[in-house]
Amino acid sequence: MDDLERRLAALLSEPSPDDPPPGLADRIHRTVATRRRNRRASVLAVAAGATAVLVGVPLAVRGGNGDAATTVNLSPTPASTAPSEPTVTASRRPEPTVTRTVTATPDRTDVHLPAGVRLEQALGQLMNVTSVVDVEGRTAKGEPFVPAALGSDGTVLGATPDGQAAEVDGGGGTPKELGFRARSGLGTAADFRTWTEVNGSAADQRCRTADGTTRTISPQGTDSRGRVWVDGGVVVGNDVMRQPWMAKGCAQVGTVVKSGEPASGVAVAFSYPDLFTAERANDKVLRVVDVETGRVTAEHPLPEGVRAQRMGDPDQKWYAAASGKWFAWVAGNTLRWTPRDTWGAVSVLHGVPTPKKGVSPWMTAGNRLITYNTGATSFVLDPVTGRRFKSPDVVLAAGDWLLWRSGDGYRLANLR
Repeated sequence: MDDLERRLAALLSEPSPDDPPPGLADRIHRTVATRRRNRRASVLAVAAGATAVLVGVPLAVRGGNGDAATTVNLSPTPASTAPSEPTVTASRRPEPTVTRTVTATPDRTDVHLPAGVRLEQALGQLMNVTSVVDVEGRTAKGEPFVPAALGSDGTVLGATPDGQAAEVDGGGGTPKELGFRARSGLGTAADFRTWTEVNGSAADQRCRTADGTTRTISPQGTDSRGRVWVDGGVVVGNDVMRQPWMAKGCAQVGTVVKSGEPASGVAVAFSYPDLFTAERANDKVLRVVDVETGRVTAEHPLPEGVRAQRMGDPDQKWYAAASGKWFAWVAGNTLRWTPRDTWGAVSVLHGVPTPKKGVSPWMTAGNRLITYNTGATSFVLDPVTGRRFKSPDVVLAAGDWLLWRSGDGYRLANLR
């Protein structure tokens, strides 16, 4: 039995040709792990390649004419220090311009001070304030005075609650009543004053020279609810048929402004000699008309945010102002502006104040600053820096002048 046991033990200890070789399990585990790591690396490489393709897709940005203009490559690779020209896609006007959203700059003034004082501080941070004077909030007769127009010479023209026109010159002080009534259409120039006179359902634009001579200057009436602009000694408005008209001071009756038939559109802004008219129904353009020659000097697509007028649609309310350098407009709750020399990049500022109920907002423009008035909270915009400053009441700009509410009266500043 001992010999049989030894022989059986020897047979059991010998490896069988069908048994797996030693260490095979460990080798299998290592091989599987290696293949898994390789697969993960391959997946990551593919994903990285796909991401690079997605990020590297060119982004077309809009030019001032609404067309695709400049193509910007948002590449994940480091930018080269060597200058390169932008790639321009097919476009009627390959202008490298974009729409730029502006974030209001934080106010650097003392928030504990009254709004009018803070605005004055902010102006001092932006520009050279050569003079600031007070304009009383009441006339010499003690009536409340509400400014409505600011002349390029600093004259402030306004009215009392019962419609008595009053004014004060650029030296400030107490407004003096002028002896005529006006509730709309007020405008001032160095040698005349103008206003809208309403007679029942009709309205005419009146003009008075320094010697008191007064005459009607609107050729076929004027829109009593519309804006009237005065610049360079020229008065511009719209008649009841929404045709623009212009008159050179008080010398004679004005003329309807046309650039062919029908009339060139509705007047929306004026900066002498350039009258801006919008034709939204047919041609769908914004025209610039020289009031001295009557010729169209430029034509642009409707400003961004301004809709074409279609039959049956409600009329869109939008507002504009122009200076020698800028064209600005408000459509909806957004203010936009663009430089006039290139009519290129459009800057955008969201969140403009909501108009007071029953008040039609209006804009004014000076050599540097632009204002938007709502009948309640209004604001001043510096288009150069994009800074915006709120005011609790009316703010007017013209030439180098700015008028704003401060306490019980107003402040009038000359800015350079």
